[in-house]
Amino acid sequence: MAGLIASVSGGWNGIIRKRRYWSMFGIFAIVLFFGYSLFILSTEYDRVSKIINYLKPNKNATDNNEEVHLDPFIEQLQAKYKPTLHRIDNSTFVTREGYKYTVNDTNHYFTEPLGKRLLILDADSRLETEPGHMLAPPPLTHEDIKRGTAGMMNHFLYALIHGYDYRLVKSPKDPNRHGTWSKVSLIREALKTHDFVVFLDSDANFQYYNLPYEWLMNLWGVNGDTLAAMPEDPNSKVNQDSNGWVLWNTGFVTAQQSERTQDMFDRWDNCPSGERYKECKHWAYDWAHEQAAFGAFVRYEYEVGKDLIAISCMDGNGASYIGDKKCGGVFVSHHWGDKDRTIKQLYDNLDGHSVEELHRHFHENQETYYVNAEKHTYPIKDITI
Repeated sequence: MAGLIASVSGGWNGIIRKRRYWSMFGIFAIVLFFGYSLFILSTEYDRVSKIINYLKPNKNATDNNEEVHLDPFIEQLQAKYKPTLHRIDNSTFVTREGYKYTVNDTNHYFTEPLGKRLLILDADSRLETEPGHMLAPPPLTHEDIKRGTAGMMNHFLYALIHGYDYRLVKSPKDPNRHGTWSKVSLIREALKTHDFVVFLDSDANFQYYNLPYEWLMNLWGVNGDTLAAMPEDPNSKVNQDSNGWVLWNTGFVTAQQSERTQDMFDRWDNCPSGERYKECKHWAYDWAHEQAAFGAFVRYEYEVGKDLIAISCMDGNGASYIGDKKCGGVFVSHHWGDKDRTIKQLYDNLDGHSVEELHRHFHENQETYYVNAEKHTYPIKDITI
């Protein structure tokens, strides 16, 4: 009898040990499964988030479920241009002269409109309220309009057509540096509320109102890694740095928000202090100011073709009438040789009444489109643009 009991007891102990073994094995398998699943999900999340990084909403983005109510003026304006708009996903574009441009197959990074996440930015410390100026009360007439105003109106119209955000900033004056330096600070601050900022001097004009900026960025190879893009200057001795590298023109800057972009603009803005770049101090006032500082120092710290994009002079600088035929300003013309051309170009595309109505819309909505920053002091920080 005792042997039987011992045998039964031993059998139960074996069964219990086996159950414990399988229970421990099951727990281990469950932990392993969840750990592996979390690893896969984390890896996939990182991969997908990088791919769709430019689609992330920012402070100015509208909720997908929120109904957008356009101003009647903007609604009519967009309806007028909609039939002629070039598709973002269209690989080719033919210019008025018959030249065909093709987006590289690997460069279709932007597939949807950026809307208010892209800002068209104008800035000037000389904004006045006299007739012909952007801040003057309506009407804005052909007889009174100033050439700088005509350039800003070109930028404003382009922004409204494509649903981009627009801001005109009256920049503060700095006794320690030339006024053109203000663009560096203002672009950096504007990037804190926008994913992309496109800054243009008032003598630079968009040549095709129907061509989305997303398409142009695809053409030039802008993607998620890009910090900034600028056009090359005409390649002459006066436009080269000490190493013979042609300067990039800062009258037309495209910048994308990121921590590295903020750091780059900080380095650029602080260049004349001499703290990081000892030989940069004289560019505070010496020509070509912030353009020379960026070309001589800042761009050397970044990878061209990845971090920074050099837009060809033919695409984004000069104009068709200048002597250098490699700088035709095909998509963005820069009229540094004949600034009055901005007026001619504006009225070549719009009649006088349309110009007046466009300016009236700006004037009636200054609280949206205009930022008076003239009382701020340098270094410029925390301006909401």
